[in-house]
Amino acid sequence: MGKTGYMREANPLLFSAERYSNEDVECNIHLHPEMQIILVTEGALNAQIEGKEYEITTGFGVFIPAFAPHKFYNRQKNKTLAILFSKALAPAFFAFLQTHIPIGHIFAISDTSRALVDSILPLAQNRVDFVSAEAVVAPLCRDICQSASFAEKTTDQDSALRILEYVNAHFQEELTLQTVAREVGVHPVTVSKLFSKRTGTGFSAHLQYQRCAYGARLLLTRKDSISQIAFECGFGSVRSFNRAFLSIYGKTPSQYRSEQGRIQLLD
Repeated sequence: MGKTGYMREANPLLFSAERYSNEDVECNIHLHPEMQIILVTEGALNAQIEGKEYEITTGFGVFIPAFAPHKFYNRQKNKTLAILFSKALAPAFFAFLQTHIPIGHIFAISDTSRALVDSILPLAQNRVDFVSAEAVVAPLCRDICQSASFAEKTTDQDSALRILEYVNAHFQEELTLQTVAREVGVHPVTVSKLFSKRTGTGFSAHLQYQRCAYGARLLLTRKDSISQIAFECGFGSVRSFNRAFLSIYGKTPSQYRSEQGRIQLLD
C-alpha cells in the first residue's frame, strides 16, 4: 500500500537532513528562511551566528533561527548532521520564537534526540516521511528550549524579522524599499537600517541574492529553460539574471546547471 495523507514524504522545502565531515561543512556568511540545527557527532565545529563566535563540541548542537546570518568553519576534524526545517514541522516552537530570540545558540543533545536521529537519519542524505521528520524535530526543539538561552524580542528585532519574512514571501514580485515599508508599517529609512543591521548587506543586494539562491535550486530541480527560471525568480530579463547569478556564484546559470551533472525532479 502506498503512502497517503499524513504519511507523505516531507517536501525538501519543509525538511532536509545531511551528514558532513570535516571541510564539507565550511561555508561563508549566509541566511535562509528555514530554521536550522547542526549536531556535532564527532570532534568540534566552529560557527559564527549573528556576530557571535561558538565552538560546538561532540554531543552538542547549535540552533540557527530563520534569517540569522551565520557561517561555519573547522579548526579540527569533525562529523556533523545539518537539519533544515520549516515552521510547519514545529508550530509550538515557532510560536515561542515569535516573542523570544536566542542569545546563546548552543544546546545539549538529549539521549532521546540522539537515538531518534541515529535511527531515522542514518544516511549521508536522508529522505523521510512527514511524521518521521516531526519525530526528529520535536525532541530537538525541546532540547533547545531546555538548554539554549533566550531573551524577549525587542521592537527592532521584531520589525527586522517581519521585514525579512515579507521579503521572503514576495521576492518573486517587483519589490522596493517603499513597498516593504508600506506593507510592514515602518519608514523606508528604518527598513534600510534594520535590513543592513540584521543581514550585514543592503536591501537590493539581499533581494538579488535571494532570487539567485532560489534560481540555483530551480536549475537543479526543474527542466525549465533559463528564461523561465529567470522570470519565476523575479528578474525582469535573462540578462539581469545571468549578471546577478555570475556575480554571486562565479558562473552563469547555464554553467552552474551543467557542472552539477544532473537534474533532480521535485516530487
